[in-house]
Amino acid sequence: MMLSPRFTSRKALAQLGCCAIFMSAIASFAVIGPSQTFAQGSNATNATGASGAQGGQVTVAMPAGSAVKTSGGGYDPDTVTVSPGSTIIWDNNDNALHTATSGNPDTTTPDGKFDSGYVAANQKSKPVTMPTEPGEYTYFCTLHPFLVGTVVVQ
Repeated sequence: MMLSPRFTSRKALAQLGCCAIFMSAIASFAVIGPSQTFAQGSNATNATGASGAQGGQVTVAMPAGSAVKTSGGGYDPDTVTVSPGSTIIWDNNDNALHTATSGNPDTTTPDGKFDSGYVAANQKSKPVTMPTEPGEYTYFCTLHPFLVGTVVVQ
């Protein structure tokens, strides 16, 4: 492809490149949907598993289909054991928004101990710091209260 003489200067080519980058950025913002609007955190984790060392990090999955009460899917693992002050990342593998909110799932009452906030489909929560007081902490999804898990801090 031959450029016309007015585009042969370096300045004109640089301006054309800047316009292309700007338009690409605009296009990428235009395709962000509601699930990305609610997304939190990053995809990086330090460790995964069913237990976390002091200051360690654990990942708990929200499996595909867990927004449907009859799917039988729940947090995976449904009980996780961590050290006081450890962090947990919730990895939403479902196609619906979820939360991991400590409290009573029967009354859907949060107790303020921890809360992942909204975790968008196919996204991960920010690392959530667990209580420093040993004990069992029940948590649930505020949007799907039948989705229940337990964090054991010891």
